[in-house]
Amino acid sequence: MSAPTIQLFLYGKWLFNIDQAQALLKEHPRDPKPTPVADWTAHYHLDRLTPGYDGAPWCPVFGPDQSAFNAEHALQTDLNTPVIIATMEFDNGPALLLIDGVHRMYRAMTEGRATLPAYTLTTAETTRIRER
Repeated sequence: MSAPTIQLFLYGKWLFNIDQAQALLKEHPRDPKPTPVADWTAHYHLDRLTPGYDGAPWCPVFGPDQSAFNAEHALQTDLNTPVIIATMEFDNGPALLLIDGVHRMYRAMTEGRATLPAYTLTTAETTRIRER
């Protein structure tokens, strides 16, 4: 019997435990708030993952890599399941980072959705679920 797979999200040098984030959200429920699809798809360059993209070749430093991204899977995701956004604290203030829901954002982009429901973690909660 194999060990259960832990869902993780890697962004640059940071690694977030999505399973822990989901458990934390069950322990401390809140209402999801709408988050803008266009902002996240631009930040993660999701427009470059579409079959019709004919721009320059690129290698993403952050966000999904086309070689690891599964558009077919993305089109089967549930857009009613809220995405999860982490809050990181920097010298110039807080910054938000989508850590769960990239495939849902892709589907929402292809379907022309303006927003998706989102849970936003506090900086303290983000620290709890960040492994490095």
